[in-house]
Amino acid sequence: MVRNPVNTLKQERIVELVKTLVAIPSVTNQEHEIANWVYEHFKSIGLANVQKLPVKDSGDSVIGWLGGPAEGPTLMFNFHLDTFPVCDGWNTDPFTPHIENGRLYGLGSHDMKGGGACVLAAVEALVASGIELGGRLVISGTTDEENWSRGAHALINSGLLKGCEYCLIPEPSFPAMLTVGARGRHVFHLTFRGQASHAAYNAGINAVLDAARVVVSLDGIDLGFDEQFGISGSLCVTSFHGSGTLILVPEKAHVLVDRHILPGQSSKEAAAQIEAVIKKANIASAHELTWDERPTPAPLPYVVPADSLLVRTVRHNMEHELGRPVSLVLQRSVADTNHFAVYGGIPTLVWGPQGGNTCQANEYVEIDSLSAVAKTYIQTAIDLLGIHQKP
Repeated sequence: MVRNPVNTLKQERIVELVKTLVAIPSVTNQEHEIANWVYEHFKSIGLANVQKLPVKDSGDSVIGWLGGPAEGPTLMFNFHLDTFPVCDGWNTDPFTPHIENGRLYGLGSHDMKGGGACVLAAVEALVASGIELGGRLVISGTTDEENWSRGAHALINSGLLKGCEYCLIPEPSFPAMLTVGARGRHVFHLTFRGQASHAAYNAGINAVLDAARVVVSLDGIDLGFDEQFGISGSLCVTSFHGSGTLILVPEKAHVLVDRHILPGQSSKEAAAQIEAVIKKANIASAHELTWDERPTPAPLPYVVPADSLLVRTVRHNMEHELGRPVSLVLQRSVADTNHFAVYGGIPTLVWGPQGGNTCQANEYVEIDSLSAVAKTYIQTAIDLLGIHQKP
């Protein structure tokens, strides 16, 4: 007997899954235990062709399929398995989930084990309903998301996502806001080389002073503004180092610049802006501008069009569950989403549960926000993939 999976979903089950995931420590590059749990869970609920994809110096990414006709469309539900490390200030054991005032506390509960539990509960409900989808649903858990997104690239490079048309990821979200894209991010390295001299004499070329002139001037860069989403680019100097502690004019300085760029902007343009600032500063030191060395490509910006079938479908289902209008927003920073959208070529949206203290002590997820996310994912799978009509 086929049942409506949206109606059979139970919030209690989602909460149980959040607790299970939080209780498995999975700090970035230490995700082996949780990857094994997800692998076995995928198999236990009946997913097909469940596989582990090795990720160097990290836990495996995991992928499985809820079958449907190969000629039908393909949708992926993705969630990442890793968390940030434990920071100071926790009032309780971060790996022992506890509930207080409608909030479930625990490391990663919001980013993004709450979202992962929503995906798992949604898939369980689809399987239990007996519905045969008209296309394929891919379910994946990735590692190293909080670092280099090597787990996402393991999926992309495997070829297993070929033909995937849509992707939904339950990253932490604000109420009634659907994320349809993201800014990109680059880390620039600036090295300044002056000329050493005894500090007691007015001689030499002070690399630290020249670097400081440039850093101050960077504050005036036009970072652009996206009218549609009401957001600008951003620039943050995250590190500044000079050379030596001797009585010498410093001959070397190094600056790190974190730069988030908007859709339509490029890393080359961002680099050219910095070069223009350096030229205008008229410094005496020589300089070199390089980009951050990464094991994966830099996350580039992207936007899924508001009138696309994916955006229209998810937005409609969110509004049905929430009972109010849903706004379209741009993600301020980067995640696996950028990699799936840009390098995987898969239109990717983000909507997940609400919570707080993300990446801080006493992280929590709002329990009442879980069901709407899971139900939206279920209905979106049905709407985009359809129901297979047997002859």
